[in-house]
Amino acid sequence: MNTVLDEFLEQEVTDVTYEDLFNFISSRHLCRGTFECLNHVVMKVSSSQLIIFKTFVGAENTKAQDAVLVAKDYLLMKINSKAYKMNFSRIKSVLDN
Repeated sequence: MNTVLDEFLEQEVTDVTYEDLFNFISSRHLCRGTFECLNHVVMKVSSSQLIIFKTFVGAENTKAQDAVLVAKDYLLMKINSKAYKMNFSRIKSVLDN
């Protein structure tokens, strides 16, 4: 798997952020927008595609940085997989969306 995605899942998917992150990604009403996590940004470029990249301090001078384009359903399944491993108390169903 992609290192940016691996780092994102490891650092950003927590019991505290899970529900807000899941709702942002799964929302059919939001076609574009960003969700800022502690170390990463999730940018929604359409209702079914997202770009994940690391947040950098002083990024104004950065010409290129690692990022990953990921499908909504794939990302939701990866987030839920991490949630099951971490035994989160309330896990949402990907199929309900």
